[in-house]
Amino acid sequence: MYELLSLISNIIPVTLAGLVLGAGMPALFALALRLSAGRTERRADGTVVQVRRAPVAARTASGVIYAIIVLVILAGVLWIAREYLHELTGFAFLGSR
Repeated sequence: MYELLSLISNIIPVTLAGLVLGAGMPALFALALRLSAGRTERRADGTVVQVRRAPVAARTASGVIYAIIVLVILAGVLWIAREYLHELTGFAFLGSR
């Protein structure tokens, strides 16, 4: 019984991290794309043209969201390579041994 509870308590954080990173990052990316998009029109020949740029506040928020996404990706790469970076530099990255 103890092993089952231990397993469940270990699965919960992994599942939550998977939901946040697996669904949250693409959702943030989609939000940033939507915020940075202006108003568009479809012409008679089928081409789509931008009629009006997005407001400055929306473009700024989009840039902040893109920066957050880049930082999360960078943190993920550092997390994966932390042991190698520790051996290479001697600096303990993100709790490496």
